[in-house]
Amino acid sequence: MKILSRDTRNNVIKLKVDNIDDLWILSRIIEPLDVVAGETTRVTKKEEGQEGVRKRIYVKITVEKVEFRKHGDSLKILGTILESSNENVPHGEYHSLTLNPGHTIEMFKMLQKWQFERIKDAEASSKQPKLLLCAADYGEANIAVLREFGIEHIAELSKSLPGKKKESMKEYDKSRSDFMAELAQMLEEISKTQNVEIIVLGGPGFFAENFEKTLDRSPQLKKKIIFVKISTAGKPGINEIIKRGEVDKIVKGNRVQEETLLVERFLSEVSKSSQFAVYGTEEVRKAVDFGAVDTLLVSDYAISKHREAGTFEDFDNLMRDAEKSGAKIMIISDEHESGERFSKIEIAALLRFPIG
Repeated sequence: MKILSRDTRNNVIKLKVDNIDDLWILSRIIEPLDVVAGETTRVTKKEEGQEGVRKRIYVKITVEKVEFRKHGDSLKILGTILESSNENVPHGEYHSLTLNPGHTIEMFKMLQKWQFERIKDAEASSKQPKLLLCAADYGEANIAVLREFGIEHIAELSKSLPGKKKESMKEYDKSRSDFMAELAQMLEEISKTQNVEIIVLGGPGFFAENFEKTLDRSPQLKKKIIFVKISTAGKPGINEIIKRGEVDKIVKGNRVQEETLLVERFLSEVSKSSQFAVYGTEEVRKAVDFGAVDTLLVSDYAISKHREAGTFEDFDNLMRDAEKSGAKIMIISDEHESGERFSKIEIAALLRFPIG
C-alpha cells in the first residue's frame, strides 16, 4: 500500500492498493457510515427510456457494507452515492466500488491510531521481499504464502513411499529422490507465478540437507531457499517455522510473526497464572481504567462479530480508551494458527503492572 496524500485537518487520506494484503487491511478499517471515494464505472442515461451508456466516473459513497474476496483479489464496498462527477448519476442511489490491486481510494474519516499504524505497516511491508514457506518430509509437503493477514496454504504434495527394506533399497532411494525432484519442480513453478523472492524450507531429520543436494541441478531455485530444521512437516511444520522466529531473521517486522509471538506470550502468562495478563471485556476494562495496559490484543473475528451484531460501540470505546492511555493496539488475524486460537478469547491485555 502507498499513502498518496493525507490531510489530517479534514480527515482525508488517499491510498494506492498494491496487493491482496492491502485489500484485507482496508476491509478491517473501512466501516459502515464511513465515506469513501474512487473511480468506477456506471451505466448512465440522460432521459428515461434512452439506452444507457457505461462510463467511467468518480463517486463518493456512504458505506453500508464491505466484502473482502480473497480468491478474487478484490474488495467490494457497497453504499449510497453522495457525490458524482456525472450529473446524470442520481445521488442517494446504491452503488458499489470494487477495489483491485493497482486502484486508488480516498477515505474521509478520522483514523484511530491503530488504524493508521496498520496502513503504515502495510506501506512498509510492500518494500519487503515476498516469502514462500515450505514444510516437508519424504512423502509430504505443504507450501504456503506468508501474507500480512495470515498464512495462505496454496499447495500440498503427498506421495506414498515404500518402506526401508534391505531387499528394496534401490526402490526406496529412488522414490525419495523422485519425491524431492517433484517438490523442487513445484517450488520453482510456484515461486515464479507468485513472484516470490525467498523460500524458507524446513524439514525434520536430514530432509533439508538431502533436498539441498537435489537442488544442485536447479541453481537459480537453490539461491532463493533458506533451509531450517523443524520437527514435523505439513501445516504443523509451517506453524513451527513461524513460532520459531525464522521469518523475523529474514524479514523484520513481519505481521504474522509479530501477532503469533504476542499471542504465545499471552498464553504463556495465563498458563503460569501471571498477574501480567488479563482477558475478557470486564477484566480488560478494569486494566484500561487503571492505565495498566501495555498491549491490547483484539481478535479480528471479534471486531467483525460485534459489527454484525450491532454491539461494536462498547468494544470500540474500550479500544479507544486503551489507546488514549498509551497502550499499543494489536488486531490479531484469525488467518493463522495462533490467531485462530485467540479468536475464542476475543480480547486480552498484556499489562505494565499487576492490578490485583
